[in-house]
Amino acid sequence: MRKAVAVAGALILGAVGCTSRQSASAPAHSDDAAAAAQPPPVEATMAPMPTVPPRTPTPEGGAALPTRPVSDEKVTDVARKAGKDVGPIVSFAGIARADGRRAEPSGKTAQGLPIFQHPVGSGFMVVVEGKPGISNIEVARGIFRYDPKDPTQQPDLQIEVNRPLGDGSLAVCDARRPTIGGVPAIDPPSFKETEKISGALNDLACRFETFIESNASCTLNKYGDFEFLNKESTVQYCMVVARSWQFSAGETQVSVRLRDTDGNVGPVSRFVLQFKPNPTPAKQAKPEPTPTAPRRRQ
Repeated sequence: MRKAVAVAGALILGAVGCTSRQSASAPAHSDDAAAAAQPPPVEATMAPMPTVPPRTPTPEGGAALPTRPVSDEKVTDVARKAGKDVGPIVSFAGIARADGRRAEPSGKTAQGLPIFQHPVGSGFMVVVEGKPGISNIEVARGIFRYDPKDPTQQPDLQIEVNRPLGDGSLAVCDARRPTIGGVPAIDPPSFKETEKISGALNDLACRFETFIESNASCTLNKYGDFEFLNKESTVQYCMVVARSWQFSAGETQVSVRLRDTDGNVGPVSRFVLQFKPNPTPAKQAKPEPTPTAPRRRQ
């Protein structure tokens, strides 16, 4: 009896195990079938990126970018043999108002030099601008190169006056406290390499400031924007005329020339500063009071 029950139990357990194995293996066949039904993966490919051909950028308006001047040695040698100054050209020499606006010349001398008139001897700016000359070499920017034992040391901005400015002090570059002085005269005008002339050139040039960008200059155009007074200029030098080195009453001739980075000097440019004080208004006589008759009591 017991053996029969054990055999029956074993048969039942075997049937249950077979059923569970079949049910467990059925999903595997279905997953394999689903995987086989899916299409094979497609390998992704990168699309080529568009490229921009190289080019030289140009500013607005299509104008070419500024480049460093290149010297033409043949033209320079021919001009030098002909006795010409091949260095930078003074593209502007004159004065500007204290607010940076252009001051127009009031006339010309018999020699054709422009005359700039001002009612006081200070409170305005002396402005010099330059551009490459025949040598086509960049304008140098040095405003002080002085050695009392070597008169060949002169600044790149070479400017002088034929009448002393201020007290005409002989000290070189005495433009700051505690010893502030004027500038001696060179009359007649000369740029010879002597101790006196080289000292005077350095004394006046060291009071200038150098500007190399038109939109960051010391002068303004008619719209109130910073701009060189001559659009062809590549460099600008500006000096505020202080009372310590003010111009004297009358006419003072200013002579200036520039030097390029190779040491070539350019032609001399000149102008006249006329310090002509405004006339003092005449004193008006005070009107005498009109006599009035005394009032009578009625």
